[in-house]
Amino acid sequence: MALTPKLEIKQSPSPTLTPQLRQAISLLQMTNLELNEFVEQELVSNPLLEREENLLNNDEPNPSENKIEQEEFANDFDEQNHFDDFGSDTEGYNSFENTDWSDYRQSKIHSSSDDDFDYIRDRLASEKSLYSVIEDQINLAFTSSSDKFIAFFLLQNLDDSGYFTADINSLAAKLKTAPQRLQNILAQMKNFEPSGIFSQNLAECLKIQLQDNNQLTSQLQILLNNLPLLASGKFTELCRLCNCSANELSVMIKQIKMLNPKPAASWNTGFNHNIIPDVIVQRNVAGEYRVELNPLSLPKLLINHRYYSDFKENKSAKRYLRENLSRASFLIKAMHSRATSILRIAEEIILRQYLFFEKGIEHLKPMNIREIAETLSLSESTVSRASSNKYMSTPIGTFEFKYFFSNAAGNYLGNDDISTTAIKHRIKKLIENEDPRHILSDEKLVELLENDGTKIARRTVAKYREAMGIPTSAERKRTARSSKLSNDIYDYNQHN
Repeated sequence: MALTPKLEIKQSPSPTLTPQLRQAISLLQMTNLELNEFVEQELVSNPLLEREENLLNNDEPNPSENKIEQEEFANDFDEQNHFDDFGSDTEGYNSFENTDWSDYRQSKIHSSSDDDFDYIRDRLASEKSLYSVIEDQINLAFTSSSDKFIAFFLLQNLDDSGYFTADINSLAAKLKTAPQRLQNILAQMKNFEPSGIFSQNLAECLKIQLQDNNQLTSQLQILLNNLPLLASGKFTELCRLCNCSANELSVMIKQIKMLNPKPAASWNTGFNHNIIPDVIVQRNVAGEYRVELNPLSLPKLLINHRYYSDFKENKSAKRYLRENLSRASFLIKAMHSRATSILRIAEEIILRQYLFFEKGIEHLKPMNIREIAETLSLSESTVSRASSNKYMSTPIGTFEFKYFFSNAAGNYLGNDDISTTAIKHRIKKLIENEDPRHILSDEKLVELLENDGTKIARRTVAKYREAMGIPTSAERKRTARSSKLSNDIYDYNQHN
């Protein structure tokens, strides 16, 4: 029998993303601050939507009005069809993460409907925050899940200038581990970019930057140790301490002035030091942990039936009422489902990490998103979105959900790409620490990066290296040989 090519058309089921479903996905990944901002916009645009506390301050609506409304619009809002579990299918969701309601709100075509949800698109498309850049570097620097957890915990204590402000002993006591372990991890984080980040004082911040620039001398170190004298203008005393002339001191002061005393100041930090947790975890006398939604983080909405009652006889307003009722009903249901998903995931995290809360960081269990998703019968996409930028307040501190996952600091949407900044940082550190007798080629850098779990092409390494102004391996070899020759000549002259 002869084999010939032919075309066939087959039908196969695929997920259908309605505008409402797209919106539900966006609602799930919002922080509580973003959710409240969005709700405020909806309250302004939808007269059938009202905050619960506002309605409770007025007379209760007539129950018959509620009945009429449900019957009147029963066919206009099918909850089962419009709001199936929005995390039940992973395929195709990522492409709709930032979709707004402009195609859903047909009643607002004549107005600037694109503005209704632009702040989310702007947020997601904006430059990465320093917080997320540091998270990427944590992923590169640490392999142990418990070390990563500690690093994330330390990150919460970085101020807007880029300084580490917390007491190590106090943090170690909360995590029930040795302070030295936290000190060691903090020491590694002080090598992160931007240079000087995680310093504990100004002198240390400037010292790290000078070291990174290969400019730190014994005289500059003495000057850094006596910054109060510099601030007081006691230059004569500084010259004596540094054993230098006034001109030499002036040069050193100029070097210091070129440094950045606030490494995080020029960044969109992304830090929120007044975090409102999404859930609150409390321990009862029996040693059990109870997880509750934080009422302060959840706007409570109701349908304004009184408004409907006032206009229900107006035929020209029927379509307007129908559209707004559908939007309001969907939003309330979507927010309820969002809250339920967050609560269930938090409860599962606490259940699995019980020993961590009881005995400390040494008992943190490896855990991934897939395990939680399978246990709760949710998709990994739902768990990832409901975990990102969601916080729990616990008896030992406030933690972001994703810190408990072994793959924390990824973007949790199935994309394992590491930021360009983090990869450049790793390349820079490898070259800085290379043996002058064995200069690293781009091929060798690719191999070392792959050993750390970062797979990129040689040409990409070359591009990043060139972008940082780092010479090729051949040029670095020549520089190393010249430096060695200069040192040999110097040693010869010294001994002869």
